[in-house]
Amino acid sequence: MKIKLLQRKANVEQEHFQTELDAAICAMAGALSASARFISFSKRGWTIINVEGDDSEVLVELLSRKFGLAVSDASKIEQYGNYRGLIQNAAPDLLVDVGVESPVPVFVKVKSGSFLAQLADGKKVPPKDVTEFYGMLPELPVSIRVSKAGTGETPPEGWLSDSQISLFSDWVVCGLERVQVFDCLPRQLNYAVRESHLERDIISTEQLSLTTHSVVCKIGTNAVGVIPRLGSILRRSKLVPFVPKRIEERYQAWHSLVHK
Repeated sequence: MKIKLLQRKANVEQEHFQTELDAAICAMAGALSASARFISFSKRGWTIINVEGDDSEVLVELLSRKFGLAVSDASKIEQYGNYRGLIQNAAPDLLVDVGVESPVPVFVKVKSGSFLAQLADGKKVPPKDVTEFYGMLPELPVSIRVSKAGTGETPPEGWLSDSQISLFSDWVVCGLERVQVFDCLPRQLNYAVRESHLERDIISTEQLSLTTHSVVCKIGTNAVGVIPRLGSILRRSKLVPFVPKRIEERYQAWHSLVHK
């Protein structure tokens, strides 16, 4: 069966992308009686693969959990439904692409008032500042909850989902700074960490998608200082800091909220 993953090639070489995709699928398939192969990219760059085998439904479920599956039609975006997607536009409102391509692309709108209430304690601050502080740039995978289904030319609207807010909350409360890395494959990031001798400054790298990652810095390591060292090697990638202390000071007292 053909499925469309919520994964774009981004600004990486197609050959390298396919190699990493094949490796990820192979790891997921394990001992399952199923396999998947890359077919092509859709009009808007989503990855289309073909899944075969007796355990194909199990493999599709695993792929859905890791990458997310594109919504095929706008009519299937239901009120109060939770969906995964990639940020298409970050300010003033968030536009989230959940995969609808035909007859025209449809994005779920998260109004600035909504995400400011969730991420900035409702403060009247520039939406662009908040999205930048949280690293919510185009192509970041996010989870949303639809509050109003679309009708005709009116797009669906929603909020960041509880799971997405929980993720941001965990990052902030943890207190460790991060570097959000866009347009980069896992092997490229691992190579850059080794070549820039950052193994002692980094706790881990968390894969948000095949081409987007969150690099967790150790206590006392500043994300702003890590960026030029990684950036000197990852020249095609975009790197932005996620600084919990800065977020708490300016927008949201996450510690007090968590302990209420």
